[in-house]
Amino acid sequence: MIEDYFARIEHSINDCPFVVHYECTKDKRSLHLGIIEGRVTFIDDSGLHFMEFIDVSKGIEKFKYSYHYETRSNSLVFRYDMAPHFKGVATFPHHKHEGNAVKESMAPSLRHVLSEIEEIIQSCQ
Repeated sequence: MIEDYFARIEHSINDCPFVVHYECTKDKRSLHLGIIEGRVTFIDDSGLHFMEFIDVSKGIEKFKYSYHYETRSNSLVFRYDMAPHFKGVATFPHHKHEGNAVKESMAPSLRHVLSEIEEIIQSCQ
């Protein structure tokens, strides 16, 4: 059920030791379909904006997603998304932006994104 998935997303955020604040908006479209989006602030004032439009009826199918991580001064660190504008990427439409580079990437989980952010924050301490 979609509520269970929403709860797992919030649990992942709460488990991240560097989170100082987060806000989530949940839009339940049916028993298995929904949108969750939010903003997470970390101890270094960096932030993650995320959005997932998902169907959990047969596993987890993401119709659309974006995980946009930026510094406290709003400079992009990375963004995962599936906007269909990089047809040359082998994992099209999935890709990852790092600075000006676009890289191959499959759809990550929010837990994976939070782990990546944890590593970045730890390396700067």
